[in-house]
Amino acid sequence: MKKIGLIFDSNYKIGSGHFWRCYNLAKILKKKGRNFFFISNKLKKNFINILHKEGFNYIKLKSLKKISNIKSLIKTKQLDTFISDYYDLDEKNKKEINKIVNCFIVIDDHLNKKHFCDVYINNNFMTDVSKNRIKKLNPNSTLLLGIKYFIHTYKFSTLKKKEKNKNEIKKVFAFFGSSDSSNETFKFIKSVQDFKNIKFKILIGKLNKNYQKIKNYCKDKKNIRLFYNLTNYKTLKLMENNDLSFGSGGINLTERLFLGLPSVVLCTAENQKNALIALKNKKIIHFLGDSKNVSVLLIKNCLQNFIKNKKLLHPLLKKIHQYYIKKNNYLFLQKRLNFIIKKIYK
Repeated sequence: MKKIGLIFDSNYKIGSGHFWRCYNLAKILKKKGRNFFFISNKLKKNFINILHKEGFNYIKLKSLKKISNIKSLIKTKQLDTFISDYYDLDEKNKKEINKIVNCFIVIDDHLNKKHFCDVYINNNFMTDVSKNRIKKLNPNSTLLLGIKYFIHTYKFSTLKKKEKNKNEIKKVFAFFGSSDSSNETFKFIKSVQDFKNIKFKILIGKLNKNYQKIKNYCKDKKNIRLFYNLTNYKTLKLMENNDLSFGSGGINLTERLFLGLPSVVLCTAENQKNALIALKNKKIIHFLGDSKNVSVLLIKNCLQNFIKNKKLLHPLLKKIHQYYIKKNNYLFLQKRLNFIIKKIYK
């Protein structure tokens, strides 16, 4: 394995989570002699700079949806491993890619797809029923399923995890995705602005088109501090030492849980729903439902309940430590992936 291509999407609608997932995966697989090519169509300059700083290449494709473009690129760059974190590749296209590379890896959060790949990674929290469904759909793939295969930075293990027995709420973190296309951030701020005794750290991503509006609204809000366009590691550091969090599902939720941070969650995308319901049923998160049905008043009342009833935090913390804290093992993921890929090449 010498030349590795990683294709992903990053835009206003889906955010930048796929970029960071591919970036962290490349760091996991990075070895002397391996050359990485990140492939996308609309990547912001600051993300391109992050890639170049790490020694990774960036290739802009005019259209990710044209399989002819992808196949031509694979052949021109002589890519022998191809990693897809791109939902719009259909079954036919995956079959075509699999024919022309030595190792084809697919990362996807959906449960009902056939992937025709060598390795399929779905690192969401999932039930045995979901795992069995995936196995039936992908009988010839090596399957890496569940949160023990969560792709993250090696620095994760250095971060401080929230203690199991803390019940007071003094600091709250909130993040609704890099783009937050439905503007949940503004809704959240309106919900919590009157909680003067709580310090709120609110992260806003580079792709959020409402940033200036939010910034202007928060000028006189002394209990609310905004953070804009942080790197993945700085985001993790920002989440340290908080008592509660609010946010959407997806990759950042998994990060919050691995940090031991109790989470109130809104569903902002269809592919998040199955994992969120599974987490709710195991009582690992406090799930408010689809974001379109979550009002300012509902968020306000939810926070008020957590403040008044200190016993609400403890069960969440206990479950998080049971299911997440004990399974955060970077070296396990690194060794497992390299072993599987080496086996495929043999």
